[in-house]
Amino acid sequence: MLQINQMFSVQLSLGEQTWESEGSSIKKAQQAVANKALTESTLPKPVQKPPKSSVNNNPGSITPTVELNGLAMKRGEPAIYRPLDPKPFPNYRANYNFRGMYNQS
Repeated sequence: MLQINQMFSVQLSLGEQTWESEGSSIKKAQQAVANKALTESTLPKPVQKPPKSSVNNNPGSITPTVELNGLAMKRGEPAIYRPLDPKPFPNYRANYNFRGMYNQS
């Protein structure tokens, strides 16, 4: 049985800048595009406040989408995620071999 792995594509717009990325789920695609935007954005980054002791101090628990949405909120701009049309499967080849249909004895 042929297993088809679907890829999800997402576009992120923040201000005048736009990024695109893919992932095996819509959430992974959103996190990938948010991470890309965080590293490539020319927008000024807000000053980080020291963490409060009552807040979760695990910096690895903040996903790129949460961090980017916080940046957008501080700037007063919406981070707009749009799903893109699925891309065709690169290894899909239709079988147009109809010889068996016409060469019957």
